[in-house]
Amino acid sequence: MSSTKHTTRQQIEDMRKEIQAKKLKKSDLHSNKNLKVDRLGGRNDLLKVLSRMLFGVIVVTLLFSLVSINMAKGRGEVPSIFGYYLFVIESGSMEPTLKVGTVILSHEPRNPERLEKNDIVTFQTLSGAIITHRIIEVLDEGAGSIGYLTKGDNPVNVIDQEVLTPERVIGVFIARLPLS
Repeated sequence: MSSTKHTTRQQIEDMRKEIQAKKLKKSDLHSNKNLKVDRLGGRNDLLKVLSRMLFGVIVVTLLFSLVSINMAKGRGEVPSIFGYYLFVIESGSMEPTLKVGTVILSHEPRNPERLEKNDIVTFQTLSGAIITHRIIEVLDEGAGSIGYLTKGDNPVNVIDQEVLTPERVIGVFIARLPLS
């Protein structure tokens, strides 16, 4: 004869009640922890959302910048990001103010006819070269026309032969960047 034990319906019902009670107790403990976390973590959730949004804005801005830089280069223009330019000083004409290899930040002038003496400007020469020099004199060309005499800061430099016209000014120096 086998000694098989059978579970009665009452025992099954008691086990179900016991399991249900344990689940309820566990869910109460879990919900109390969530309440504490929600009280403190509401800010954390907001910070997570804001940080994700900021990250998205940065990614979109970088992608926009890359596309606009490539388009400007394709058209033969100097690439800018929101009207700001980065240039590398490639000759000693601006030493000791700007050494060779210095990266400078420039912005597009709002009104290139209103530049002043001692402004450092980046401009395109008539031959197409891009140069960064200092305005040493503002010329009144008559009939409301303005011109600028420019020269590099290096003492061995002479005044540039071409008179700079406002439409050839690309950017006005803001700062040197400590990249080198």
